[in-house]
Amino acid sequence: MVTVSNLSMNAVEYKSIKDFNYDDFCDWIWISANYTPFMSLVRKNGCDYADGGFASMVPIEEAIKRGARTVDVIILETEVAHFSRLPSTNSFALMSCMHEYMADRIEKQNIRIDKFVARKHNAILNLYYTPTVLTTNSLIFDKKQMARWWESGFNHAKSQELKIDKVV
Repeated sequence: MVTVSNLSMNAVEYKSIKDFNYDDFCDWIWISANYTPFMSLVRKNGCDYADGGFASMVPIEEAIKRGARTVDVIILETEVAHFSRLPSTNSFALMSCMHEYMADRIEKQNIRIDKFVARKHNAILNLYYTPTVLTTNSLIFDKKQMARWWESGFNHAKSQELKIDKVV
């Protein structure tokens, strides 16, 4: 299941692998992570689509509506903010900072609402945060750094005695 933002219809949509062939679902996976305006806008089925996080950063409520009774959420930031953003020195930096700020607010609001929804439906909601700040710029993709983050998160989860299986 992935979440996408239909900008043309001003709506959030949830796409299940059960409803699409492999190639179409791969498109929806790409769209669900399409962080516009920093990545290209995607046009599919006559509509403009972007990252599902613009509408539903953590789609816990949808998972519960579809029958989930235990939901594990891995949040790629620390539970409490440990940094201040640097001053914006140009328009791109300002736009990036504002984008990150709005995404952070949406995520926190989603989680508060989803905790209420989980309680209302007697569902178990497990939230897992990273032990350290991973990055202050989510638009930088460094394969080696990302592998180190993954390893750090895996080791942190093991140290917390969480039931995890290593997935590669």
